[in-house]
Amino acid sequence: MQLINPSMRTSVVSGLLLPHEYAEPTEDDEDSQVGFSLWEHPDTSILFRRYLDSGKMINVYDWFESFCSVLETQRNNLKKREDLKRKKQHASPSKRGKRGRGKPSQKVEEVDNGDEDEDEDAFKLQIQARFMRALHELDYLGFVKHTGRKADHVLRTAFDIGE
Repeated sequence: MQLINPSMRTSVVSGLLLPHEYAEPTEDDEDSQVGFSLWEHPDTSILFRRYLDSGKMINVYDWFESFCSVLETQRNNLKKREDLKRKKQHASPSKRGKRGRGKPSQKVEEVDNGDEDEDEDAFKLQIQARFMRALHELDYLGFVKHTGRKADHVLRTAFDIGE
């Protein structure tokens, strides 16, 4: 009977807690199927995990700050992965015809602080947009109730969720 008529609440909660169990593995995920860190989860799952760590009332700004810290970790770890992939690609030996014919080309990267500031501002806007989307998804699923008493707080609607 469980297979024919599953509990919707249980299915939604388990999908938010264990999103990689429901998605097909990608090439990057195939070698690390055992455990996933919080930064490897989708945005809604990250926000839901933070939701479970809070009390009855959630301060939206504090919730946003904890979400930002996870996305900063995600950004740093993805940069490390990209750097490792680049190093592996450039580590392969290059073929040079005869000895002494050419010098290996050296790339000089110009650093412009203006671009870094623009990238940081764009990243902050992206974090805000991702937070709002995840918050709206949790609101749509019924996990959040808005309160009239405090404008910067929301109420939890789901309690006693076992992992």
